[in-house]
Parts: sequence; structure tokens; C-alpha cells
Amino acid sequence: MRSGRMLGIGLAVAAAIGLSGCTAVPAAPSAVGQDYPGTCMPPELSWPTDFLESLPGESDGVAGSIVGLRLEYSDSRWVWRLRSADTRHDLFGEPQNDSSAGRESIVDVRTLEKLASHEVELTDAEQHSSGTGILDAALRSGEEWPSPLIIEMARAMDDGEPAWRITMCDTATNEFSEHLVH
Repeated sequence: MRSGRMLGIGLAVAAAIGLSGCTAVPAAPSAVGQDYPGTCMPPELSWPTDFLESLPGESDGVAGSIVGLRLEYSDSRWVWRLRSADTRHDLFGEPQNDSSAGRESIVDVRTLEKLASHEVELTDAEQHSSGTGILDAALRSGEEWPSPLIIEMARAMDDGEPAWRITMCDTATNEFSEHLVH
């Protein structure tokens, strides 16, 4: 009887841990820039090169190292979709060694406040922590005020080496360009 009760308590704790912080995360648009309201320049935008270094310590929308970001316009508001490495826990709360564990969060572009978050499986490219870090890649991308603006950074493999696929928007013309940073 006691072991049944302990199992029940363990399952309840696991369910609570699994559901904590999970709110409905809208599906990502099928293409970068889809549904933008005529511009890629939100008012009061925080530029990635300004916030990437401090974001993991300042926003509960980031679990660990950032492995991707995308600027989106959803439900009449500008948001960043952030992907980060995460730590999964077993039924007893012990951390598990799982490099595919990730978190995807929607955060406000201005305040970087987490609006929604859920667990995700990281892609093979996102699991590679070697190579250029996200801040270094952002700084090397050429992003500068007032243009061009980074609107997506995604981990990619290029000839077997980890790289960042960066999509930028010319804020004057709203034209997109994409390139790799190693």
C-alpha cells in the first residue's frame, strides 16, 4: 500500500514538473517574415546584438544557451521565438544527460518577458555547442542601427561543421538576405 501511495505521489510530482511553465506556444510561421504587418521594424525593438549576451540571466524564457531566435508578428504583437538548451529531470527530480532537451519560448520584443514556453527536442545542429557562439555570430553578421536587422538566427550544419544561418532585413526596403556565419 505504501509503495502504491509513493508511486502516486511520484507521478503527481512528475506531472507538476512537466506542466510547470508550459503554456500554449503558437506554431511558428512556415517562413521567416510571414505575417509581418508591412515592416520588419517593430517600434521599441530590442536588437539581438544588444540583448543576446545578457538574455540567459535576465529572462526566464531561456533555459540555457540560446540555439535559435526568430522575430515574429503574432496576435497583433511583435515577439521573439527563442530556442535554448534545457535540462530534463527524471521522476525524482534528478537532472538527466540529454543533449536533445530544449525549450522554446515566446518573449515580448520590448521587455523580453516570457509569454509562453514549452519543451522541445533540439535538432542535431542545435545540439552542437562547438563553433561560434550566438553573440559572436550576431556581432559578425553586420547588424547595425538602423539597418540591417537580424530577424532569425538558426543553428545549421555546413559541410559537417556547425554554423549560424542568419536572416537579416533591410529596414528601409524590407528585403531579406540570408548568410552563414561559422
